[in-house]
Amino acid sequence: MKPTMRWVPGTNLRGRAVSFGIACALVAGQAHAGWEFTPSVTLGSIYSDNVTLAPKGAETSDLILELAPALDARFDGRRVDADIRYRARSLFYRDRDELDQTYHFLDARTNAELVQDTFFLDAGVGVRQQVIDPSVVIPGETLSGGENLSDEYTAFISPHWTGRVADNLRADVRYVLGVVRYDESTLTDSDQHVLAALLERTPEAGTLYWALRYRQARVEFEDEDNVTLEQGAGELGIPVTGRTRLILIGGYERNNFLLADGSNAPDDSLWAVGLRSSRGERFEVEVLAGERVFGNTFSLRWVQRAPRWRMVASYDEDFVTYAETRLSIDPRSPESILPGPDLGRAASDVYLRERAQVDLAFDWRRTTASMRVYNERRDYQTREGEEEVRGVDFSIDWLFRPRTSFVLAAGVEETDILGADAEDRLTRLSAGVTQQLGRRTAGSLILARSDRSSDLAEREYTENAIIARLIATF
Repeated sequence: MKPTMRWVPGTNLRGRAVSFGIACALVAGQAHAGWEFTPSVTLGSIYSDNVTLAPKGAETSDLILELAPALDARFDGRRVDADIRYRARSLFYRDRDELDQTYHFLDARTNAELVQDTFFLDAGVGVRQQVIDPSVVIPGETLSGGENLSDEYTAFISPHWTGRVADNLRADVRYVLGVVRYDESTLTDSDQHVLAALLERTPEAGTLYWALRYRQARVEFEDEDNVTLEQGAGELGIPVTGRTRLILIGGYERNNFLLADGSNAPDDSLWAVGLRSSRGERFEVEVLAGERVFGNTFSLRWVQRAPRWRMVASYDEDFVTYAETRLSIDPRSPESILPGPDLGRAASDVYLRERAQVDLAFDWRRTTASMRVYNERRDYQTREGEEEVRGVDFSIDWLFRPRTSFVLAAGVEETDILGADAEDRLTRLSAGVTQQLGRRTAGSLILARSDRSSDLAEREYTENAIIARLIATF
């Protein structure tokens, strides 16, 4: 049965999403003390020599006025926490007013402790932009080519129970109801139901560890076949050293979706063996290898932390739908909508995702830097075809004099897109300075360049931009 939490055509989706986001935080409104509000506004001027990201010879330049008010609100209560982050970004073109647009970004979440240390309720809502067709123009920093963006609305509510059923035995049950909606009719809306349960012996150094895990995710697509992905497994951790365990996993999978050839999805047993080790918060590693319904499988999670740097490396393989990836978003800045390993084709297909990613972060006295390397391959199960996205991006912020910073960001992303029969390479580079003008005001001047090369000449373009901004926080 379809859930009752559904937005119907003709409803003001943006208004409902923003209102629900504010309500998520105002559930704490029984007490006004504890709220922290941080409003701000950005006024910018952007010059672009290719505002529509047209191929060589068809470029059009323009001057763009940017107005971006924002509000951050946070509540820390005894039993309730809430966090709202909202941005509106309006662009006004001097010569191409048909391109004028306002974009909304919202991430609102709340957590309520209904029964002390036992029963919790999480809820959240998000608004962001989704690329409609990754095989054509994808907007850059100036949001050029906005006709290839659709507003995306997500919301979830999740009751969560946890408790001890014995001195060293813990149980955990969580249910999630989530929805994903789009303004664009070619993108498929969905409702999601996820049930996850865990029963485990509390891990203690040098002792035998065991756990029973269950997860079922059901995704109901509008006017499409439903998808159910179910997995149950038992896990045994045998001490090897005081901080390392040999991990043995065995279980089953039951999946419900059609394969490309029309047959039923694979159901079978699963197993894995590997090692898990940790040294507090400074070091964690888990390496597993085994077999699942799609064949041999491997997974890795490696976390290393030090006073001046940290590293997270991961690799995993799993059946997934794109809709399932949309309920975890972070639209704290406009850059969050730019293409990356999470922004591919918004399809209703089930695909086998093989994803590797390494994140590095460095923090010196006057310099912060980060780097990400990623590769995601999708093997579609409900139709023939594969696609892959891979890339690297880097950023640095250097405070070279009091109140003045040099900022540099660069990235290269290559894509092999399903159905496009072509490989694209997108290169981005930006550099500039930011200046703290006063206690609540700052300015920045950024030079940016985007270059897309492709096997198909009509998809190639180059854009150069100059971006000047003044930011005031109240």
